[in-house]
Amino acid sequence: MKDEDIIRLILKGKSDLYAELIDRYSGKVYSTAYSYTQNQEEARDLVQEILIKAYNNLHSFKAEAKFSTWLYRIAVNSCIDWSRKRKSKVIMTALGYEDANIFDSITSDTEGPEEFVLRQEHKEAVRNAVSSLPEIYKTVLILYYFEELQVQEICNILDSPRKTIETRLYRAKKVLKSVLTQELSGGELYELQNL
Repeated sequence: MKDEDIIRLILKGKSDLYAELIDRYSGKVYSTAYSYTQNQEEARDLVQEILIKAYNNLHSFKAEAKFSTWLYRIAVNSCIDWSRKRKSKVIMTALGYEDANIFDSITSDTEGPEEFVLRQEHKEAVRNAVSSLPEIYKTVLILYYFEELQVQEICNILDSPRKTIETRLYRAKKVLKSVLTQELSGGELYELQNL
């Protein structure tokens, strides 16, 4: 059944069908949220918030766009709001008002200790670099590289012209490459040529 058909039925009172949309999209929404939070628990909380917000606003969905595009727009906006709140929390922490845990590490037991440490250092450098970018650059990088969306899909999600998104993506890659070049050294400049 198409997303639009499910939404029509939900709006007619069959709210239990929302579970099917959750099954289809919660993984992608989680991936987007995790790209911003870098914390599994916070990403799960954010996903719940996003899916509830989407459910509560289903009546505003226009079938002109794909449901996935509409949902990504909600997800990205929620993630940007989360980032803004988080920055305030980091500032408060810097002033000594509360504890903060900025990034959690990702673990894997499928590789040797040296490869694991090297991969973790690379991931940390990339996470830090992406996290330090302004929102307009961070968002397009996350959607393009982490979510593997096409430029036109990103245009639809952000409601921006193609040229604007292409320019932001170009500038974001350039800034990210510069930051990572400074972070990584000694032959560790992996995959930067592909950015």
